[in-house]
Amino acid sequence: MALRIALAGWYGSDNLGDEMILSCMAAALRARGVEPVAVSIDPERTVTVHGVEAVPHRSPLGSAALRRSLRRSHAMVLSGGVVQSETSPWNMWFHMSRLRAYRRSASAAHGRARAVVAAIGLGVGHVRGARGRRMAVSEMRRARHVVTRDAASARRLRGWGVPDVAIGADPVLAANAPLVSSRPGATRPPDSRTPKLMGSTRSRSDSGDTICVILRPPNRRGIRTAAAKTRTSWQPWIGQLARSLDALATGSGMTLRLLPFQPSQDTPMLGALRQRMTTDTELVTLSIDNVLAEVARSRFVVTMRYHGAIAALLNDQAAVLLDYSPKMKSLAVEGGGWASLVDLAPLDAGDFEPRTLVGAAAEAQAKSYRTAEARGLLGARLKINDAALDDLLELIR
Repeated sequence: MALRIALAGWYGSDNLGDEMILSCMAAALRARGVEPVAVSIDPERTVTVHGVEAVPHRSPLGSAALRRSLRRSHAMVLSGGVVQSETSPWNMWFHMSRLRAYRRSASAAHGRARAVVAAIGLGVGHVRGARGRRMAVSEMRRARHVVTRDAASARRLRGWGVPDVAIGADPVLAANAPLVSSRPGATRPPDSRTPKLMGSTRSRSDSGDTICVILRPPNRRGIRTAAAKTRTSWQPWIGQLARSLDALATGSGMTLRLLPFQPSQDTPMLGALRQRMTTDTELVTLSIDNVLAEVARSRFVVTMRYHGAIAALLNDQAAVLLDYSPKMKSLAVEGGGWASLVDLAPLDAGDFEPRTLVGAAAEAQAKSYRTAEARGLLGARLKINDAALDDLLELIR
């Protein structure tokens, strides 16, 4: 019987950052002769996009069905920025319920006293309330390996009481283009770490005079789901962002290309932004097949999304990181200060100055020579991810 490992994260949505994580994690398993099984909120979509087996799970209330679906899986790996309650207070319940479901499934199917679970490339943000933190600590202490994608995530877990935490890297740093290497028959070598991205701006010859802008609705506190809150959370920002982006376009003489990394949430915001702006913009249609290449087409990147920053790093592009979440600062700092950071708190106060983005863009381009070193620093930590995955396989073989 072939080894099967269940991959858990926010998979099956239209969030391209999470879909890139799934693609890279599935590729890592296939390179080791293991069959990936994605736990997905939309399994049909996951099968179509990634060519992997997928099992459904949309709610903690569906855990009994998930246990039955995972009986043939030999281990589970959790990845992505899922240990946080910034997007929704229900986030912790949702993701931790998957680990609990697998533990119960493994005990019944394989007769193990301890299920084989690991967290690899894990992002840990703010978790509001002691109960949510206790839930995370309980599950992470049971894991065979806990490998975070940044040092700040490791510090949080250790501070909460999880002693054995290693610092690895975000799985997408292993990406090759086209980013569909998780599909059967892919030729990506298992130890390849050199991105070969279509349209890479390393040569600059095919990089037009455009700026890639990746925005997302801000997170807001409240009991509603993330999707419900993001329908309106961006409205107080639109006027300020429109003026700032117009100033950036005018000052640079470049056209702005707007890239929705999660179309269901980002596109309404970007559409409203275009209506308020006076300069021309292009709204780009993205997919898992073209996302890295589309980012690479621009001279530099302004991003509020974490994997927009990862894409810029893979492409050797200057980047302005809009610091709405702790993970953005971590990525900039741990990469040796390769990108400029912009605090978004003034947007909520209504006093975000248009010149802020112009200055940040100039700073980012001045330090763009650091991107190669940053990619090397962060990419080297992929070996920590690999070691944890290899140990997991040794345990279940």
